[in-house]
Amino acid sequence: MAIDKKNSPLWYRVVVWIVLIGVLVGMAAAGLFQVFSGGLNTGNSSPNSNSVSTQDASDQTTVNAINAQYQPLVTTQLTTLKSKPDDFDANKNVAQTYFLWAQDLMNSTSVQAKADATARYQEAVPYLKKANSLKPTDASVANFYVQALAYSSDQAQALVVAREVTKKIPANAEAWANLGYLLTMTTSSDKNAKTEAIAAFRTAIEKGASGTLKTQIQQEIDKLNTAQ
Repeated sequence: MAIDKKNSPLWYRVVVWIVLIGVLVGMAAAGLFQVFSGGLNTGNSSPNSNSVSTQDASDQTTVNAINAQYQPLVTTQLTTLKSKPDDFDANKNVAQTYFLWAQDLMNSTSVQAKADATARYQEAVPYLKKANSLKPTDASVANFYVQALAYSSDQAQALVVAREVTKKIPANAEAWANLGYLLTMTTSSDKNAKTEAIAAFRTAIEKGASGTLKTQIQQEIDKLNTAQ
């Protein structure tokens, strides 16, 4: 990989978080569009079967390539974990590999890969939960845990954990940024979420967010301030 995502700077990981939430929202919107457009289909046209087959083959090739990169590593790490199930590093290693595997799948242009990404995030969750319980103040694990829950479509639990993380690691800017992003996803159902999200984002800046990260956070604050 061109970027060492395990050791990537804070701003990069949070920018990826923003992009992935956008992808999730986009996928949901696309699903609704498919439902409505299906009702308008008169049957006068049909997709080119050769084109569809070619795309399916290409998608599967992409998925296979990504899987081939991560599966052997996970297998080795799981073997290590089996001999020491309560070891922090062993759980963290498995969790991060599953998370980065999911991240690469989600960032792929392959529709199949994006669908498979959710499963990898779900597989990362129990190992992140275990590692987090063993060392609650490890910022990397805590923030990966929050994000994995969110990308596993468990935003409610992600929000619960995000709040806990900001209490256990109050000086971590990324933790506050994660809380802010999750709160922005609940503004339509929680009248206090907008105010809380802005406060979380501002705290992230106070805790040291700078450069691209600070710019992205400020953009989120501006959107919330102008939202009706």
